[in-house]
Amino acid sequence: MNLSEDVLVGIAGVAITLIGFSGVVTSLGRQGSGEWSPAETLQLRTLIDPSIVTLFAAFVPIGIGLITENSEIVWRASNLAVFVGHVLGFTAFLRRGSTDTVLFSQKAWSAATVIVLLGTLGSALGLLPWHQFTFLLGLALGIGVSLQNFYLLLFPSSQTSNE
Repeated sequence: MNLSEDVLVGIAGVAITLIGFSGVVTSLGRQGSGEWSPAETLQLRTLIDPSIVTLFAAFVPIGIGLITENSEIVWRASNLAVFVGHVLGFTAFLRRGSTDTVLFSQKAWSAATVIVLLGTLGSALGLLPWHQFTFLLGLALGIGVSLQNFYLLLFPSSQTSNE
């Protein structure tokens, strides 16, 4: 089974919706007072960054498919694109976060991120044969991380709300 353009566009639609929800969260954050804790700022950025990566990465196989019909090239390059996007986002997350601002659930997602990054890199390099599967995992990672941070912003934990 091949990933269809409809599936990729649908995933991009979910990503753009999450980016839109960040505007709602921003306007309602701290009851509109604009007083964000460092943890909340990290959560907002970690809501937006993976969504943007997922949005653009979902269109990579469509774009590359216009250039070549070689399925191997399309999916290996797509895995490389999602890998690079998530590495940049994950690096930014690690630089922004501190022991005071990163919650346990974000650390758990970090472990999943490393596993997915290894899978997408392995697929991009031709070491793994499941190109479409690892690419889909990369997209799902972006949606999952964004949803988790959206949830954290809507329902702050005691660690976040006490700062």
